[in-house]
Amino acid sequence: MLTTPPFALFALTEQSTNTLNSVLQKAHDDPSVGNWWWYLATLDYSAAPKKNPEGPKAQGTATPVDPSFSSPFVGKNLEDVAKWLRGKPPNADVDDRFFGVLDMQTARSGKIAVCRLNDPKVEKEVAWCILRTAEYSALYLAGLDSNLDWNENVEYEKYTLEL
Repeated sequence: MLTTPPFALFALTEQSTNTLNSVLQKAHDDPSVGNWWWYLATLDYSAAPKKNPEGPKAQGTATPVDPSFSSPFVGKNLEDVAKWLRGKPPNADVDDRFFGVLDMQTARSGKIAVCRLNDPKVEKEVAWCILRTAEYSALYLAGLDSNLDWNENVEYEKYTLEL
C-alpha cells in the first residue's frame, strides 16, 4: 500500500464528469494502489485533503465526481498550477512536487500528464511532464526517487500539454 500523500490533479481544459470519473476510478482500481491518490484540485484549499498524524491516511477525490463540478483551472497554465502548489497551507496533505494534469489529449487517451515542479530557485516552475495511463499514474509517482536527475531520465518522454 502506498504511503505518499495524494497528488493534485488539475483539469486545464474542459472535462466531462464521465472523463473525470473514469480517470479517477482507473487510478484507484490498481490493486497496488488501493487508495484515492488523485485529488481533483479546486481553488479553495479548504477542500484539499488534510494532514492527520493520528488518524487514517488522507484520501484524494473519490468517484463519483459531483456532476456540477467545473475545474477552476480551465484556461490556466502550468505556472498557475505551480503557484497553487507552492501556496498550499501546511495542513494540506497534497504532494509538494509531483502532480497530474488533464488536457485535450489526455482526455481522449485515458492518460494523465504527470508533472514535477522544479526547485523554487530555478526560473522555470515546472521541470517536465510525461504521459502515464490513469491506471499506472499513482503507482508510478509513488515509486519516484527524488534524488534522480529527472531532466536526464525523462528527456525522451517529455510531453507538451495541448491546451
